Amino acid sequence: MTNVFEAKSTVEQWDEDYYHPIALKFYDWAVSDMLEMMGVATGATVLDAGCGPGVHSIRVAKAGHPVCAVDISTTMLDQAQQRAEANNVADKIAFHQKDLTRLDLPDSSFDYAFSWGVIIHIPDAEKALDELARIVKPGGKLALFITNKSAFDHKIESFLRFILRKPLTGLQHLPLGDGVWYVMNDEKLWVWQFETKAIVDYLQARGFNLKHQRIGALTEIQRRLSGIPRRLLLHLNNLAYRWHWPASIATTQLLIFEKRRM
Repeated sequence: MTNVFEAKSTVEQWDEDYYHPIALKFYDWAVSDMLEMMGVATGATVLDAGCGPGVHSIRVAKAGHPVCAVDISTTMLDQAQQRAEANNVADKIAFHQKDLTRLDLPDSSFDYAFSWGVIIHIPDAEKALDELARIVKPGGKLALFITNKSAFDHKIESFLRFILRKPLTGLQHLPLGDGVWYVMNDEKLWVWQFETKAIVDYLQARGFNLKHQRIGALTEIQRRLSGIPRRLLLHLNNLAYRWHWPASIATTQLLIFEKRRM
């Protein structure tokens, strides 16, 4: 399962798909708002659970917080280290190779943890959620940036596939939502379309209450476009986020949970 994440081409593809210059404003705003909604205390270490190439660890470090950044991929960690050094925050981020489904961290290790677009690629998402729930302290916060099954993007895609008679093969209907294996860089990549209520219920059963729900990216159709159409959709994503459009219609959303005290 890790091969796709070890490919340098995956890093390059994600840079192209997600980190267009126009999109950087959204991430700057969203990460800053996430830290504020989590109420991260000065000097408290924040866990980036699945840091990828480190772009959000860097944002958290630039906000003045030390970061413990973990990822399963050595390629991603190497990229993250290089980017942290280029942004002069390498001294604020500790990188470690770890599997989110088997975190070798003590119970109640962190007051603040976030996982940005990561569990959407873990077939056994329940194990990752269990581990994240375990390592957050009572009274601590957990932020998840995840896909949304009810998004307009999915409805548009389903309609077009029906019209063109090109059904999505291999789609699995599971307790947390729908999932399917795609092919990326000649390797398999699992992608969830999460049912928000299922995620909320799952974590509530493990001692968490949902505190905040914010829209993420309104659409990811922009990844399939170029030129002016892509730029217009990216600006629309920024507008939807700043104007607090309903999270229920967006492709991705940000959920902030608080762990109940015993």
